[in-house]
Amino acid sequence: MTGSNFPPPPAGEGQGGGPRRVVILGGGHAGVRCAQQLARSRRPSDNLEIVLVSRENVEVWHGLMPQILSGVLQPQHVLVPLREFLAGVRVYTYGIEDIDLKGQRVTLSRGDESRQITLDFDYLVLALGSITDLSRFRGLQEHGLQTKTIGDFIYLRNHLIDMLETAAVEPDAEERGRLLTVVIAGAGFAGIEIASEANEFIRSSLRFYPSIDPREIRVIEVDILTRILPAFETRLADRAMRRMRGRGIDLRLGVGLSDATAGAVTLANGERILTRSIIVTVGVGTNPLLTRLPVQIVRGRVKCDEFCRVDGWPNVYAVGDNAAVPSPSGDPYPAMLLVAFTEGRQVAANLLAAMRGQSPQPFHFRRFGDVALLSRGYGLAQVRGMKLYGWPAAVLARGLFLTYMPTWRRRFALLLHWWSSAIFRRDISQLRMGRSDAVVPMRFSAGEMIVREGDIASRFYVITSGEVEVLQQVAGVERSLRRLGPGRHFGELALLHNSKRTASVRAVTDTTLLAIARQDFASLVGNMPELQEAVQKGPD
Repeated sequence: MTGSNFPPPPAGEGQGGGPRRVVILGGGHAGVRCAQQLARSRRPSDNLEIVLVSRENVEVWHGLMPQILSGVLQPQHVLVPLREFLAGVRVYTYGIEDIDLKGQRVTLSRGDESRQITLDFDYLVLALGSITDLSRFRGLQEHGLQTKTIGDFIYLRNHLIDMLETAAVEPDAEERGRLLTVVIAGAGFAGIEIASEANEFIRSSLRFYPSIDPREIRVIEVDILTRILPAFETRLADRAMRRMRGRGIDLRLGVGLSDATAGAVTLANGERILTRSIIVTVGVGTNPLLTRLPVQIVRGRVKCDEFCRVDGWPNVYAVGDNAAVPSPSGDPYPAMLLVAFTEGRQVAANLLAAMRGQSPQPFHFRRFGDVALLSRGYGLAQVRGMKLYGWPAAVLARGLFLTYMPTWRRRFALLLHWWSSAIFRRDISQLRMGRSDAVVPMRFSAGEMIVREGDIASRFYVITSGEVEVLQQVAGVERSLRRLGPGRHFGELALLHNSKRTASVRAVTDTTLLAIARQDFASLVGNMPELQEAVQKGPD
């Protein structure tokens, strides 16, 4: 199926004779720049309606989010409300249920019981961004700490503080080691910046935890690549590696992750690292909405021509992480921030050209350079032939972020907070934004202990695969009471009676579970007498 039967509408007229409507799907950098440029450049004679669909009402600056970990920035400083700088653009904070290219319509939903909304379009811009796909990494879906959303970073900061709080009073040496070990998967921009900021934050916080020896802290970066920051020239990347190692970060390069459980990661070389913190910056996947469309996918992105038009659909464009736009070499342009900015603006220009009967212009991108912020006072930069490191690179990187911020109010707020954070000490306050999920998948390797006799109960468990063994101490001797397999459950007695665990449970084979938090279990049992009766019977 192709879109060749759907040419652009005649000048001055959209579907049904009304205004021509451009629908932009996605509120990331590329989609937002496209909407902004259209709003700035349209004329009354264009008779143009601009619609942007984004589940969030903000533009998220992912490049600044690692600084949330260390407290250099607060969450609000990396979020810019769309309505603050998209005057004249109709914004729908809805989820996207369906995209019908042939029918030229998009179906939206709020995600609750409210009615769906159908938007017809004359032109469509795909700017949905990518997703995190950890399906090829065993155990990371269950136990990896993701770094995609603002909520992920708030949760991650809270988690690191939790690990320090718990380790400060943990008497068991092995468990203490787990709590004070952080593993970061991925050595690209995000991985290196997150590892550096997390390491700075943890070590600078130790003044509040005198019972923790700095030598106990382990921050380990893992990547299958043999060098960090592939976009930078070797000398700059090597300098960053030396600095990171000098600050206590253990770089394990040339080896990937093989397996992850609730208490450990296993590397491809067989090494097992005990940890409660696995930070994930890998696993970029194609947005599932795109895979359902009749378009050609190239390396996870939609195949486009040099004008950013989707192959076979002349009234559909793609930008940013969704677009495989050919460069002069024939390879697609990389998925980078400045590429997304430029593509968004170029698509806006080409849309207006199409409406006005003019010829579109091919997309060209001249690489400006690359910057990375490793801490408050240290950065890397290679810009127009300049190679900088240390505080000059950090100043340059911050200057570039200020340049691209869409409003002066946001620029001033960001500059003020950077200045104040350089003066005042970081704190260890936790910002609790929500509660744990009702049902959490978990995974344990054979031999790992799932619950321990005498511990305070916090979750109810249902076995989805594998086998576990229920154990109990009798006169100082460990006795096996029973074995449980898929479909069986455990952990309910201590929750029902608000008591400590009366037995331990250990994985006999590799096991996956569904874990339900105490408060959710109590709500279910309290409102479902049949469930209460079933769980009170316990295992046969």
